[in-house]
Amino acid sequence: MAEREIIISRESVYHGPIFNVEKQQVKLYSGEQSQRDVVRHVPAVAIIALTDDDCIILEKQYRATIEDFTLEIPAGKLDERDFDSPQHAVLRELNEELRMTSNDIKQAASFYETVGFSDAYMHLYIARELKDIDKSEQLPRDLGESIDLVTLSFEDMKFLFDNGKLTDQKTMTAFLYWSYIRG
Repeated sequence: MAEREIIISRESVYHGPIFNVEKQQVKLYSGEQSQRDVVRHVPAVAIIALTDDDCIILEKQYRATIEDFTLEIPAGKLDERDFDSPQHAVLRELNEELRMTSNDIKQAASFYETVGFSDAYMHLYIARELKDIDKSEQLPRDLGESIDLVTLSFEDMKFLFDNGKLTDQKTMTAFLYWSYIRG
């Protein structure tokens, strides 16, 4: 039977704008003690942005963590403007990253991203009826954000998925959800 651990102590070892790191001492069900390093991450949103002709818009961007480029769905963290409204964050991220808005936004799923070491929680939305935003209404992108937009058909995404070319977890989840709703 699975047993709960008991937290004996917590120590903050890093505090940053996106995440904090906490070191925990825990008592195991066996009575032994162990250490847990936990990343406390700000909640985030990710968007399956579908065009009127049923293509998905992805972003190609460089990620320092893996020292390479990835193809990803648009995403971003919640901030003080939208902690109480993830859907507001969806509209903000569509504006900042795609320079678009949507009249049809629905929540698809929510999930923990990496429960082995982090409480990072993501809300996945699907956005349709995309429209370009006037230049005067565009929000600034995050510092250093350099994005190429890539529009792919379902068949192109399936090819990337089947050949191990989709390596970003939220984008793989988005593809599987898109596959599910297509029947």
